[in-house]
Amino acid sequence: MAKGHKMETIGQIIKRVLARQGMEKGLKEGEVLARWEDIVGEKVAKHSEAVALESGILFIKVNDSTWRNELSLMSEVLKDKINDEFDEIRVDRIHLI
Repeated sequence: MAKGHKMETIGQIIKRVLARQGMEKGLKEGEVLARWEDIVGEKVAKHSEAVALESGILFIKVNDSTWRNELSLMSEVLKDKINDEFDEIRVDRIHLI
């Protein structure tokens, strides 16, 4: 390897290839769903599941009306927390189902 060149990680290579194929958006959306519990915490994740992210709308399945109300009140905080986690806007709106 030539001096001054940094070696890419496999993750960087995969992201670059997916971006070229126009698939990076799907990967970013999948990351939000896969990391739901890490982002919102065990307590919230125990009562909810991020099921889809389409066109900036995060669809969250909630297991009861009490938690639906709680997450409704927390929606702006959750949205900001998710976007802060990824250092970019991935979620524009949250829809509870």
